[in-house]
Amino acid sequence: MPRRIDAEERTAAIAEASLRVLERDGLSGLSVRGVAAEAGIAAASLRRAFATQHALREYCLQLIEDRVTARVAALELTGRALVDELLLQLLPLDKERRLELVAQVQLGVLSLTDSELRPAAIRLSDAVDRACHAALQILTEADQFYNGRDPAYEAQRLRALLDGIAMHGLWSGELPESSQMPSVLARHLDELAGP
Repeated sequence: MPRRIDAEERTAAIAEASLRVLERDGLSGLSVRGVAAEAGIAAASLRRAFATQHALREYCLQLIEDRVTARVAALELTGRALVDELLLQLLPLDKERRLELVAQVQLGVLSLTDSELRPAAIRLSDAVDRACHAALQILTEADQFYNGRDPAYEAQRLRALLDGIAMHGLWSGELPESSQMPSVLARHLDELAGP
């Protein structure tokens, strides 16, 4: 029988369990029963927190944004070093970031046909766009962004590069030690400093 836990512990357990279920079992496993079993809590307890499957899915997308935002906020860097670390938080370079990206992809695909979930997926996507714009602003302030470049276009190009190398990292199953993701990203950022 699952043990009794307080609301904060329950929310944290549900959060982690939801992402693990999405990574391991995909959308079909993201059910109240499946997440409750993974979290080691009673299904009734989870239903009190999330009355519908939709609410649980929205929560997962918000959780991903919250986790990345917290990691970025903890960075105590400036200039190019900050940009590098900020953008690396969006790539599947460790178990936590891989888990988040798999969940984001799973729920993002579902949002293409689930109009209720789409706004939450768009909010998460917009947060990635804002990160790209912020990265270019930081580079500009550090005099590491060539002023002849169009910042709006370069933000779109940076987003496309991040999405591409992130998906490549998921599909290839590269280990962080052998991953080329950081070096590809670093080379692109180096190139933004010149014409």
